[in-house]
Amino acid sequence: MSVLRNVALMGTSTALRLGFGLLTFVAMARMLGPEPFGQVMLWLSVATLLTLVANFGFTPYVLREIGVRPQEATRVMSEVLTAKLLLSALVAVLGLLSVAWLETDTRIVFVALLVATLADAMTEFFNVGFRATNRFADETRLASVASLLQFSIVALAVWWVPSAEAAAAAFMLSRILVLVMTRIFLARFFSGLSAGALAAGIGRIRATAAYAADFGLQSLFGQIDSLVLNHYAGSAAVGIYQAGMRLFNGGAQGANVLASVFLPRAARVADDAGKLGIESARMQWAFVGIGLGFGLLLAVAAKPLVLILFGAEFSALIDVLPWLGLLFFVRFFAASWGVVLTSAGQQRFRAIANLFQWVVVLACAVWLVPRWGVVAWVWCLVLGNLILAIAYCVRGMQLAGVRPSQPLCAGLASLMFLPFLHLPMLLLAP
Repeated sequence: MSVLRNVALMGTSTALRLGFGLLTFVAMARMLGPEPFGQVMLWLSVATLLTLVANFGFTPYVLREIGVRPQEATRVMSEVLTAKLLLSALVAVLGLLSVAWLETDTRIVFVALLVATLADAMTEFFNVGFRATNRFADETRLASVASLLQFSIVALAVWWVPSAEAAAAAFMLSRILVLVMTRIFLARFFSGLSAGALAAGIGRIRATAAYAADFGLQSLFGQIDSLVLNHYAGSAAVGIYQAGMRLFNGGAQGANVLASVFLPRAARVADDAGKLGIESARMQWAFVGIGLGFGLLLAVAAKPLVLILFGAEFSALIDVLPWLGLLFFVRFFAASWGVVLTSAGQQRFRAIANLFQWVVVLACAVWLVPRWGVVAWVWCLVLGNLILAIAYCVRGMQLAGVRPSQPLCAGLASLMFLPFLHLPMLLLAP
């Protein structure tokens, strides 16, 4: 199947999920308002951070392993399933132990969202089975039904009972139903898929340690944000920022689409610098094109997007959204080189680079966020991701032998964001 057709099918699948996902969060934001919406997003972030242990970087690992050895697809999936079940059980136990320190209402929200994120993590693992075996059309058909189901359940629940508890319970129910649907549908292609031996599962956990470190550090983005902003600026700031992130994440899934298509292809030629360079060049232009297009959309159309989707209560987001557009572009540039590094087995380098990035981000946040709030957090993320992008690019060019013309073009393209960026009155700000 051609690259363009795979990208189109994977893009359709992702667009369906994200389109209905965006509508779901828009409905929640409008019906709940910034403060309650911020509370839901705060505990969703906490649950997601815990679930990182269950995800453990298995998605890129499975894509690469099956890309290199497609004949062993069922064995890889079975053994990784065992590993995922072990880690999911560990997360569930940790979550149940932690609820004793929470208030009753908060406990309900957290437990429901933790179950939802664990179910979603398992669904994503099963979806990798479709992508790694070139069954993008089947995933697209499943995504159509699943996305509509999730939107209907959550939107109806918050309309009927506009509360954080109702939203969390609806999330849990919808994610469980989609997980069951996905597992049943996948069985048509992986008839022998079941949990493998315990020792094999533990072996896969050890084999993916570098992937887990890299994935965990990458996944702090969008989740640790809520904890930092809640600490320095309160839950309303979390609500404002996470409303913007719903738009951001909608476009950001394009990186997963491209990675799911290109990573197995690049992994197959990782030992041939010439062929890897050709695949790398294709990836670079695809990532940069999407990053620039969607990033500029957030910057140029910030005001109408905020007012139409979220309403006047979220007007503080208007000045933040252009910075999120720039951040979007920088992250896509970094992601394009990240796929090259993963295909070449450079997860350890990626993990170290990501760790350094977060040290920079959090160090800057301690100084900037208390003074300028949400927009300052985005500044910190732009700086950290720019450092990450440069590190990835330098290392990736060494591996693939790509000419510097593409990074130079990307640097020039970033200047297009300058007219839309809003800076607060720094000298007059508290």
